[in-house]
This record gives sequence, structure tokens and C-alpha cells, in this order.
Amino acid sequence: MSLIDKTILVVDQDPSVAENLKELIEFMDAPCVITAMPDDWKARLGDRRLEALFVGPDLSEAEVNVLMDELSQFDPNVPVIMMRGES
Repeated sequence: MSLIDKTILVVDQDPSVAENLKELIEFMDAPCVITAMPDDWKARLGDRRLEALFVGPDLSEAEVNVLMDELSQFDPNVPVIMMRGES
């Protein structure tokens, strides 16, 4: 498996927030970082191997629950990082 197959995924409702987080992760030399909305993350991931999932602060509790349910069916061993928005 090549490095490009290993992917970090950033999921958020706000594309600009997701893109900013993506740029920060890429700054730390992550080989492949992609962004997605909660309802299209599997399509955006494609055949790549999911190394970690960053959950953006703009997702509702219901969206996070659905995302976590889908992820647990996809691969329950993927590390998840929950981002917190400002209060």
C-alpha cells in the first residue's frame, strides 16, 4: 500500500473550516488529507485506507452520531479526533 492510499479525512458542514483544518494537517507532512461533508465521506474516501478521522466543530449531535455509527460499521479501529468549536 502506498502512502497516497493512507488518508486522513476531515468531515465538517462548513467547507472553509474543513479546508483550514486540512491545511494545518498537511503542514505536519501528512501524505494525503481530504475533506468531506457528513453525507459523502465514504464516496470521497473511495478505495483509500482511512488512517484517522477529524470531526469538525460544525456538526450537530445527530450528524456526529450518524457519522460514528457509519464509521463503526466501516472500520471500528480508526482513530477519531473531535474538534471543538468556540463557545
